[in-house]
Amino acid sequence: MNNRRTEKPPVWLTWVGDMSAITKFLLAKPWLSPWCISKTANSILRAIGVVAFANNPVSGALILGAMFVGNINVAWACLLAGVIGVIFSKVLSQPEQLISDGVVVFNGILVGCISVAVFPGITGHAIDASFWLFLTIVLIITAYVDRGLNALMAPCQLPALSIPFNFAAVLLLLSMRSAAGLTGTQLPPTPTNTTNSANSTIELDWSKVMEGTLLAAGQIYGVGTIDPSILIYLAFLLFSPVLTIFFYMGSVIGTIIGALVSAAPYTDVYIGLWGYNSMLTAGAVSYFVVPTPGVVLAAAVGATIAATVQAATLHIFSAMTVPVLSYPFNVATLLILAIAVTHDSPFSWVPEKTFPEYHLFLYVRSLRRCQNTVTSSEAPEELLQVNHK
Repeated sequence: MNNRRTEKPPVWLTWVGDMSAITKFLLAKPWLSPWCISKTANSILRAIGVVAFANNPVSGALILGAMFVGNINVAWACLLAGVIGVIFSKVLSQPEQLISDGVVVFNGILVGCISVAVFPGITGHAIDASFWLFLTIVLIITAYVDRGLNALMAPCQLPALSIPFNFAAVLLLLSMRSAAGLTGTQLPPTPTNTTNSANSTIELDWSKVMEGTLLAAGQIYGVGTIDPSILIYLAFLLFSPVLTIFFYMGSVIGTIIGALVSAAPYTDVYIGLWGYNSMLTAGAVSYFVVPTPGVVLAAAVGATIAATVQAATLHIFSAMTVPVLSYPFNVATLLILAIAVTHDSPFSWVPEKTFPEYHLFLYVRSLRRCQNTVTSSEAPEELLQVNHK
């Protein structure tokens, strides 16, 4: 399959989707120059988007804005993680293309955002200087874990996705629980619960369920309220309408399954916690393989797997008093992508990732060229048969 590096695309195409014109321009600039700030900013903003496959600096800026709207500490943690990620990507000699695209930085950003979002709830402590110090240490560890896991998975052609984030975030959160004097399943002190016991008979509110499908976008970044979630969806839409459609399909599937397996008062369903893993899974399938009609079914199945894995493992993570993070997404996505890299796969793996619309364009064009080649090769044979007669 042809890609942007083997065949020059139209100029306008380099300013949409992944905005490859910016990447190409900055790759030619040295780090030890005034362009260092621009290169770092580009990497961080792209990494913010790459958390959800939206490799676009403008999308990243919109999502960063959503963080400032939703939780300013999450935004500062994101920027801290981005700077540390870029520095240690250089220390670990990561490929320049991957640094520029933010691919080797995004796991640290996830660690920063989600840890800040959930830390107060699972420890009962406010975010203080000791937390920021330990977060910095864990962000450095994350860079090494990311490098190692991707090297381990390279032979099977599969990405490490957000496995490094899950490893590092659990490391951070459980360590901070220990620092807070909490062990086992011990929970921090909470105000007396005055909620009426009639909660167990509350009926499911489907309007709130659908609201949860929107809030799932914010939960990816630890800012699960309506305003940040809308901004994040707009960021996804700017990068790729196809990806956004797959995202929402996955969110609906995950949220509905969550509603079916949950009990009243359905809080986690309403705030989007059941949608984000399925949302990411469906989006990943549309990004790593060409989004043909058959892939729509695969994405829906993957979203279903993610939701059922979340339902099954929720008890395990609850026992550790940490959230499920993106473990269900990683399991479901790797299972589907493993099919895509086999030699007899029904899916077309994308070797050079840009954005789904361009992947589909190249795929359709290659099919047409193959058909034209077959047609032109058959013509001489027909001519030969006519001459023989």
